[in-house]
Amino acid sequence: MKKQTIVIATLLSSAMAMPAMAADWFIGGGIGAQQNKYEGSRMHEVDPGFNAEYAKDKETNVLYELRFGAYIDDNNRVYSTYSYNSDDHSRQQSLLLSYDYLVGLTADNKLNWFIGATAGVNHISPATNNVDSKNSFVWGGQTGLMYKFNDNVSTEIGYRYLKQDYDASVSYGNPEPAPHNIGITESASLNDSQQLYLSVDYRF
Repeated sequence: MKKQTIVIATLLSSAMAMPAMAADWFIGGGIGAQQNKYEGSRMHEVDPGFNAEYAKDKETNVLYELRFGAYIDDNNRVYSTYSYNSDDHSRQQSLLLSYDYLVGLTADNKLNWFIGATAGVNHISPATNNVDSKNSFVWGGQTGLMYKFNDNVSTEIGYRYLKQDYDASVSYGNPEPAPHNIGITESASLNDSQQLYLSVDYRF
């Protein structure tokens, strides 16, 4: 938890300083693909090793995002992103705060490579009524290429990795007759997500 607090505090400090230093504000949107890595188990409460079942699954579906931020200068930017993703296991809505460092790859700085860090909150709504929706902390980083068509319009392709912190479990009785009707516990976790996206931004 201490590490998470430090990451969020650092990004928030950058965001709070942004209005005073910002040279160019921007707003944009993007579309892409998000892959979520799930793990789950089903076991007896009395004897967890008896007929225990474990499963792993990866789901890849469409990602939508909107973002708003500012270029502090030619090499630094800070922005907030809202993203939406839904698959067979859950529906996710994320609010992220990111920082990128940009490196010009051409003399006119139209083509840039960027790399940065991200932290935020992910709201997960499981695709079952047995588990409640939940907010969880996410953190990670991103990299990609950004191309400026002119002073106002740019596009980029990026890859983002997010470490998730989501776990859920539910317990219920086994319908088998006694003495076999001991409790059952099912648990699931979302370990990480990977995003590949294409976005367009407008500077003003």
